[in-house]
Amino acid sequence: MPEIFWYFLKLGWLAFGGPIGQIGLMHLEVVERRKWITEDEFVRALNFCHLLPGPEALQLAIYIGYRKAGYRAAILAGVLFILPGYVTLTALAWIYVHYGKTPQVLGVLWGFRPVGLALLLAALVRISRAALKGIFPVVLAIAAFVAFYLGRLPFVVVLVGCGLSFVAWRHRKPGPRVAVAAASLLLAGRADAAEPIARRLVDISWFFLKVGLFSFGGAYAVLPYIRAGAVTTYGWISDRQMIDALALGETTPGPLISIGIFVGFLAGNGAHAPWLGATLSTFWLFLPSFLFVLPAARYMDWLTSRPGLKDFLKGVTSGVVGLIFSISIPLAKVAFMPGGSIDWITVVLGLAAFAALTLWKWRLNVVVVVAGGGVLGLLRAFAPALFGGALA
Repeated sequence: MPEIFWYFLKLGWLAFGGPIGQIGLMHLEVVERRKWITEDEFVRALNFCHLLPGPEALQLAIYIGYRKAGYRAAILAGVLFILPGYVTLTALAWIYVHYGKTPQVLGVLWGFRPVGLALLLAALVRISRAALKGIFPVVLAIAAFVAFYLGRLPFVVVLVGCGLSFVAWRHRKPGPRVAVAAASLLLAGRADAAEPIARRLVDISWFFLKVGLFSFGGAYAVLPYIRAGAVTTYGWISDRQMIDALALGETTPGPLISIGIFVGFLAGNGAHAPWLGATLSTFWLFLPSFLFVLPAARYMDWLTSRPGLKDFLKGVTSGVVGLIFSISIPLAKVAFMPGGSIDWITVVLGLAAFAALTLWKWRLNVVVVVAGGGVLGLLRAFAPALFGGALA
């Protein structure tokens, strides 16, 4: 247990750069250096985590803790992996709420927003390359975009429909309607509370539980769902705050889905309970990862061999492409039109960040790109003449 404690505490604070970097750090330490598990088991565990909703790096940490020292170690490993993100994002959210209107912070956020959009589009390119192989996945992506952006269908219904459609196409068996109806029922109804604060906290808890339960396809896949709930349905935050959350989430350790903590803080702040909102969003957002991994760990080999599950996830990933594109449209308006008209300096900054993340031969670390945008924004705040004028 002391080994688990100190290793995962250290890993949590070093876990920058998304799941690829986090999983790479775990592989280096637990397979090559400490030899807690074998290479083969690590690969099978990673495949197992890909089949589950939620952040795969967190789930892999939970599984490694379980294999090393049982269920208590699994819970400890998972909590320590999440803890640094909770600490840093709640601190950033507090600064954002109390000092977000100062010129310095506004400047940093101006630089963050186009970079945040570039991160989203870079993820869209990566996922598209992996998922859209063939005509049918492209059709699914277009259908998901139309259903979510134009048809306003619920996020879960769209992704479940895409997954089941892909399974039916592969096996030529129709009939996703029953599962889609079941997913719709999962979204129906919320508990009401008599007091506004209690109601807000119940809404935060229920919403982030759904996010955790249906976060298939990686953190970027669930961003449309977070935006649909936090911006459109509940009105807790604006699109400007949503893209700020995305950019700030990339600068902090832990899974990118941790931006839900930032959103939970702002949601709770609207009811004068910011810290409680952040804590509840953290608990309910990550609880499903523990509940899925711990009971299913012993059935890992069986789950990873199910072709139907793999086909379902391929369909979900195709749908994710359409959903990410759908939220990039309103976020692009926020990033590139901060004052109501196009800010060409912001457009150039966003294109440069996108090129650095996807096209440049020596791709820069995500944190470096985001920090670079923030530095440029701060420079514009103090020397607006260099950029053709003050911030809008």
